[in-house]
Amino acid sequence: MPSPNFPAELASIPYEEVIGTPLRAAVEANASASMTAAEFIREVGFTEPVVGEAEPVTVDFAYERREVDPETGSERIESHTMTVPLLLLIHVPYFEVETVSIDFNVKLNSVEAFSRSTEFEFGVDNETEGGFDLGFIDGKTKTSVNMSYQSSTRRGHEVERTYDQRVHVEAGSIDPPEGVSKLFSALETTITDVTGDGDDAGEEE
Repeated sequence: MPSPNFPAELASIPYEEVIGTPLRAAVEANASASMTAAEFIREVGFTEPVVGEAEPVTVDFAYERREVDPETGSERIESHTMTVPLLLLIHVPYFEVETVSIDFNVKLNSVEAFSRSTEFEFGVDNETEGGFDLGFIDGKTKTSVNMSYQSSTRRGHEVERTYDQRVHVEAGSIDPPEGVSKLFSALETTITDVTGDGDDAGEEE
């Protein structure tokens, strides 16, 4: 019985699927993360008008600031309203798969099976013929022996296969793409700080 061909056994393993499947999953995960970030910017950062183009969603902040007149020295309180695009106040979730580690172990065991069976049969048959003649016993005996022997041996090889695969994926937050950075820069120019009417402080009645 020939020995098992371990190189052929290893060559039959579809390594392109074993390695390629986790890598394809990582690529699809990165694409899904990018689409999620793009949808987040569109749905959270911009309006969806029925007519016209989308505009940035803004948040207004009202505050008061004390100002001193450099000529008269009098103080007054000015009301301010700052309008800031919402996208500049929140973190856009940008993630990507950084590393993919694939550990694939193959264990091949060759098991040799051996079995032997033996059959042995033995039999004896006796036949006696005789009589009395003048006081003597006259006879003869016929003996036959039957014997059979049969032996068979079987051998075989069996290969046991054990597969162990571990996939370790590391993902982390990354900087936004250049286009998104330019978008944020453009949104920064839309920040407004409007001064309202304020009450004078420190004036004599």
